[in-house]
Amino acid sequence: MNNFQSESSKTGNEFEELVKSAITSDGVVSIERDYYLDGIGCEVDFKVVYDDRTEYIECKGGASGGKKRPGASRTDNVKKAVANGAVIKAVYPDYYYVVYFSAPPKKGNYADQMLQTALSYGIIDEVRYLD
Repeated sequence: MNNFQSESSKTGNEFEELVKSAITSDGVVSIERDYYLDGIGCEVDFKVVYDDRTEYIECKGGASGGKKRPGASRTDNVKKAVANGAVIKAVYPDYYYVVYFSAPPKKGNYADQMLQTALSYGIIDEVRYLD
């Protein structure tokens, strides 16, 4: 019997490695993985300190195919990212919160509307896509 959550974890971990490769560049002072924000019950996949700012990064990605919808094409991935951002920004409004997705949402669907709202209200500072 297949453990579908195990498959999702595997492809999610692979996507985190892609993101880590993308954020490793000139100007990176340090990278911390699975960074827990004390006292608020949130963890981000990466805390990246650059020369000029610090980013708190969440990764939402995975494999596509069959009935799988990766990244922001899956509404619950977007909800999780937005919820994390809302909690983080409530306590740490100056933290720069970035979400990486492996796929964009369909234009105009619920996930797209949630992301646009989160961006316009500063819950998420930036959305980046990697496939």
